[in-house]
Amino acid sequence: MRTIADLRFPAEWSPVARLMKRKIIMHVGPTNSGKTHNALLRLQAAESGAYLSPLRLLAHEVFERMNKEGTPCNLVTGEERRYGVYNANGEPDPTAAKVISSTIEMANLDRKVDVAVIDEIQMLADPERGWAWTQALISLPAQEVHLCGEPTVVELVKKICAMTNEEVIVNQYNRLSKLELQEESLNRDFKNIEKGDCVVTFSRKNIFMVKKAIEAETRLRCAVAYGGLPPESRTQQAKLFNDPNSGYDVLVASDAIGMGLNLNIRRIIFEAVEKFDGSNVRTLSLTQLKQIAGRAGRFGTDYAVGKATTLLQGDIPTLKRALAIPMIEITRAAIQPTAEMIEEFSVQMPGAPFSHVLRMFEMMSRNSPLFFPAHYRSMIAAAELVDPVQMSVRERIPFISAPIQVRIPLVATASVKMARAVGDSRPLTIDDVIDLPAEGAKKMQKLDLKHLESTHRIIMLYLWLR
Repeated sequence: MRTIADLRFPAEWSPVARLMKRKIIMHVGPTNSGKTHNALLRLQAAESGAYLSPLRLLAHEVFERMNKEGTPCNLVTGEERRYGVYNANGEPDPTAAKVISSTIEMANLDRKVDVAVIDEIQMLADPERGWAWTQALISLPAQEVHLCGEPTVVELVKKICAMTNEEVIVNQYNRLSKLELQEESLNRDFKNIEKGDCVVTFSRKNIFMVKKAIEAETRLRCAVAYGGLPPESRTQQAKLFNDPNSGYDVLVASDAIGMGLNLNIRRIIFEAVEKFDGSNVRTLSLTQLKQIAGRAGRFGTDYAVGKATTLLQGDIPTLKRALAIPMIEITRAAIQPTAEMIEEFSVQMPGAPFSHVLRMFEMMSRNSPLFFPAHYRSMIAAAELVDPVQMSVRERIPFISAPIQVRIPLVATASVKMARAVGDSRPLTIDDVIDLPAEGAKKMQKLDLKHLESTHRIIMLYLWLR
């Protein structure tokens, strides 16, 4: 069992990539430095390629950009497939596009390409999702692998690529627009909000309270953006904020704006520098504060100089430290076993609940000093949810990888329904797991936003598992 759970040599899991002489090219620098833009230009010029995104939102953005600029591109996420090329009958041709834009977890490790771009490479240190960046770095079969992100990850990437005997080229970028700390806060007064401002707060409740307060105390209308909002809605809200003629001059957002959305922000204002992480209220890391503040200012817009400040004067020293300190170097990357490893390990524990199999794998796994095991917490929680359902191990694995929010009762209940359908080998329609009001009744009912968000999550989960 310890042999199966040995994760020390991940380079050996990717024979296709090892047979290629890949070139690893890093584009590193702060937010608004043009690093991703340059990598995407190289992708557009390639005969074949892939873009791997941290967010479905970003994958959509690149898909639309590529097709708009004449590079046929497909979109692949856990929830949907869209195509850039259609035949004379109006049917999609999945193989005709040069480029595939996908979320990082949906990376195709079997398709050989000339150029691959992995965005936000520093995410390989994320305890929950970092394994997907590590897997892509080691396993993508691309002649050129372009990595975009922070300079903090350069030395770690070099060490990982030394294991695979691959060359690493580093391109350093400087910020294109200036970022200034505004040492005078708003002194708790939303009347000091101005056009182009983005107020950052850390809960849906706070976002709508702040939006209401700003609109009541000023003549400015607010767009909103937060993690629970469907990506399509976030894109729409971003467009309203970016359009000078839309009438939406202020953005109220969560830390979801730290990456992904292209926003023309004049000034970032932190409503607070603390957030509830699901268990405790904690101060944001200086790295997080720095990344969010860096969203202010955008080269080539009216806001060439970005500013950052706080609502409360007492939070200014924390923000000042965040902007002044150098970024902390990343020394280890997250890693996760392959589905085949988990399946083989489970064979050694016949009859054991799948959640227990995962706990034992986590306990017995061995890792190189360059890697740490990604958190099994969310996988185990999903496994526990469907443990009572009769399914094979192979059928369970997609459920532990799926975006199941086990803490949301509506989503948890729907997940079990889907698992039972899989275990019973019977069809399940989307109408069997959600209950939306009839079209004609929507205007007559006061719809609960939280319920709608949960319903959207269920729809996305259904599409992901389909």
